[in-house]
Amino acid sequence: MLIRLITVLTLLLFLLLMLSGVKIDVAIYRSMVAFLSLFAVVYVSIFLLNVVKDNNSSSSDNMTMSGSGGGQGSSQGDK
Repeated sequence: MLIRLITVLTLLLFLLLMLSGVKIDVAIYRSMVAFLSLFAVVYVSIFLLNVVKDNNSSSSDNMTMSGSGGGQGSSQGDK
């Protein structure tokens, strides 16, 4: 879905550049740069969101493990 949106935006940019009278090679170059820039931003943001999500889930898993381990240690000390 995001690729389609980026592609449509890039094609609209190309159309507007052609309508404004820019040479076709310059219009293609600028459209490709826009496409690659938008794609890179989306790709990096998805990657960083996954890193943050994995970091949050692993820290919550560590908290539950340490919480249950602490409870076992205190019950063993009571014996």
